[in-house]
Amino acid sequence: MKRKVYEKKKMSYLRKEFFTVIMGVLFAGAVAFADGSAAVVETYTGESQISVYVKGIEADAHNTSVQIATAAVDQYDMKPLSALDVPMQTLVMVDNSVSISEDNRKKVGQLLQDLIADRINQEELCIATFSEELHVIADYTSDYTTLRHAIDSIAYEDQETYLTDVLYEVLKEQFAQPEDDVYQRIVIISDGVDNKSLGYTKDELYSLLKEVAIPVYTIGSVGKNNNEELENMFALSRMTSAEAFLLDETEDVLSISEALRQDCDIVRLVITPPESLMDGSVKTVKITFADSQTLSAEITMPQVVVDAETDDALVHETEKLEPSLYQEESGTVEQTESVPQSTQHRRHGNMPFILGIVLLIMAAGVGVIIFLIKRKRTKDDKDEIKPFDDGQILNPWGTETEDEGQLTEMLGSAGDNGETLLILPTTAAYQVSLTDIHIAGRTYTAPLNRVVVVGRKAESCDIVLDYDKSVSGQHCEISVRDDKFYIKDLQSSNYTYLNGEKVATEAEVFSGNVIKLGRLEMRIEIKRV
Repeated sequence: MKRKVYEKKKMSYLRKEFFTVIMGVLFAGAVAFADGSAAVVETYTGESQISVYVKGIEADAHNTSVQIATAAVDQYDMKPLSALDVPMQTLVMVDNSVSISEDNRKKVGQLLQDLIADRINQEELCIATFSEELHVIADYTSDYTTLRHAIDSIAYEDQETYLTDVLYEVLKEQFAQPEDDVYQRIVIISDGVDNKSLGYTKDELYSLLKEVAIPVYTIGSVGKNNNEELENMFALSRMTSAEAFLLDETEDVLSISEALRQDCDIVRLVITPPESLMDGSVKTVKITFADSQTLSAEITMPQVVVDAETDDALVHETEKLEPSLYQEESGTVEQTESVPQSTQHRRHGNMPFILGIVLLIMAAGVGVIIFLIKRKRTKDDKDEIKPFDDGQILNPWGTETEDEGQLTEMLGSAGDNGETLLILPTTAAYQVSLTDIHIAGRTYTAPLNRVVVVGRKAESCDIVLDYDKSVSGQHCEISVRDDKFYIKDLQSSNYTYLNGEKVATEAEVFSGNVIKLGRLEMRIEIKRV
């Protein structure tokens, strides 16, 4: 949106009535919330616990019950934010374009001063402005002098502002995968949601907000024909169980800062699910409070991560040991060297017969294949098989190439007796790359012709991820069929997840998707080569 300096004009009667209605609805909502309606405002999934942040209740663990799916949970703890070491982190995003009126700029300054002066002990704030991207002035800190200096340095400029794109990137980079169990919120001061012509849409932003689920408080400023933009911005607050405010209808901004400070009374409920439920899936958590209020939320469970290296080693050792080498007697396990030889012979006596049958069937199959191949070679020139003319190599798909070294591979042994040789392409049609989204520089690439195996063992995998023991020896495989790509779990110890969903059998995968193998999270890219 191109911002230009303009003279302040008196708001028309209809516009004023429009915003009066909006504020009336928001005020009614605030009163309803104050009357006792509780709400889950944020959740967090850790390694072995989940946290639920609830607004509108008292911290009374003795009269609260928790249920995950159909199982009652006894291990939980409740505390208000004010009792935590780092109670809250607030990102303040200020639209510093000149479309914010002079009067509202003064209100913004006063509101920010109130926020930092009224912060609770150890609350951390980040002050930033935005135009086409976010500009951090003061990173998360509880130091008053640093925050005050950041506020004083805000200057309003004639610039374009695109809240949709900026907020989308902020949510993806800072809030999509929080590392610490801290209540986080965003406070936006702007004249509305505006979009780039080639940027993210508001629907994409709304979808992301449903996934991230972080409270977004919005504080609007009336501008020139920005009713729709303000309405879209206020929708961000409604979607995230937060409040919205209009500077033009606020005589004293202290009322806004007091409303924001009510988050200090939010209660954090830390729940330890039973180990049987820690499978990384999404389950319904139901909480009943002392006043009989009941809340439900869909929360991703922690995932118990085992040492896949040890697990694979145990499986490998078990496979090496024949069941017949052990016998159980009087509660003890003894080696069968003490078993009479005749007994051992009876146990293994059928093996040569079975092996002979298998070999006979294989020989018959090979004979049929050789017969069919030779019969095919005796056909006349009308056959689809073309002669190897002019140094060209014919591949099984009936196309020719002049580059034998790049396109063919002989399977079997070549001879002088007219044997038919199977010719297969050696160059893959695609290339698959896996990039660790948490560790810069860790990208692994392999050609994808039919199947690429991913795991920790170099001798059996095409892509080797040997730097984390939670990855199984052969963890998953990526395959291509009919120009579509699929991922399959290979009975790994810690399962395979695609975009947060457990891969039960096989799932279609696309470039840009994130797969989770044990503790590793890898972004997949597939391209034609």
